[in-house]
Amino acid sequence: MSNERHQRENEAAGLIQAMPGLGPRGGQRLRHRFGSAEAAVEASDSAIAIALGWSVERVRVARAGVDRREIRRESRRLHRLGGVFVSGGDKNFPRTWEGMNDPPLRVGVLGDPSALTIRPGVAVVGARRSTAIGQDLAARFATVFAESGWMVCSGGARGIDAAAHRACLRTGGTTVAILGSGLGDVYPPEHDSLFAEIAEQGGAVVSEFPVQAPPKPGNFPQRNRLVAGLCVGVLIIEAGGRSGALITARLAAEDYGREVMAVPGRADTLQNAGCHRAIREGWANLVDDPSQAIELLERQNGLLGLLREGRDP
Repeated sequence: MSNERHQRENEAAGLIQAMPGLGPRGGQRLRHRFGSAEAAVEASDSAIAIALGWSVERVRVARAGVDRREIRRESRRLHRLGGVFVSGGDKNFPRTWEGMNDPPLRVGVLGDPSALTIRPGVAVVGARRSTAIGQDLAARFATVFAESGWMVCSGGARGIDAAAHRACLRTGGTTVAILGSGLGDVYPPEHDSLFAEIAEQGGAVVSEFPVQAPPKPGNFPQRNRLVAGLCVGVLIIEAGGRSGALITARLAAEDYGREVMAVPGRADTLQNAGCHRAIREGWANLVDDPSQAIELLERQNGLLGLLREGRDP
């Protein structure tokens, strides 16, 4: 894809992404129906109405609610931060996301966009209010993953997420943080130096949200699907019964067919209730050593083959 065409496709993806009431599933439907975001933007109101099952009037109202000038301002805001947008069809847009029914139309990236695709990923997620033992476990698993050639992904949150990111950085591995806020308003704010280090050391800090979007509660379930969908597998450590980490893991198992692994913990604390539930219900494999997790990940031949094929010139 030429640079000029890439810019047009990125802008078109932003226009579709900003359409009120559309959402990721609707955006993906338009991309599939018309072949590209640019073609979807150029389509008639009636053609879009048919593709979405909307009335023509609803399409007109939604399109009128999008300001192309604001989409271009977003690009300038991201560029001032040193970032770029990556959209479907881009060489750095993960094939794992392409296979989702609700992928992002585009994401903003600080750091190296190729971190999203250069090697297969495994997510390490868990409690924000984690114990020292949980953080040590996250660091231990993330270190072995990085040393074994896996990209380590998480949500950049306090606790387990941060422990996994930092361990990967110490090992010299590649790590990706997917945020529930805009890249110009990172959350949690005390991790701004961590995010800068990720970007500087060949990793990527990623967001689907507008550059200055604050960290609203509704953003995090939307973010979780990107963590779940990006990776070959998800490891949960100290996940509570109603935690975001458990939501990420269940999405990975049930919606995207990914390998899910859980580290068990004490039975007399709610800290591990989600991990134990996932194991008990049979949608997560119990692992207590990184070598067990690596073995399970390496069994995902179909997905790994697809990723290797996508990296071939």
